[in-house]
Amino acid sequence: MRLSDCATGQIVQITQLCGELALKMRLVNLGFHTHSVVELLVTRGSNFVVNVDGSRFALDQQIARQIEVERRS
Repeated sequence: MRLSDCATGQIVQITQLCGELALKMRLVNLGFHTHSVVELLVTRGSNFVVNVDGSRFALDQQIARQIEVERRS
């Protein structure tokens, strides 16, 4: 499942970062690591506001599609 497919308020865990190396490195530098816990706070149009390990970020849908996640139980 992709981060772009999640619902507001859902808590997930990152399983894989996809896309070009430059995008992957940018996400890793921001704190998006495999096994990081992500909460989708708000969806506005094609933009997502997420909480990753205590930090908030705004992502567009194109970037959110590059982050594979799994539901956290």
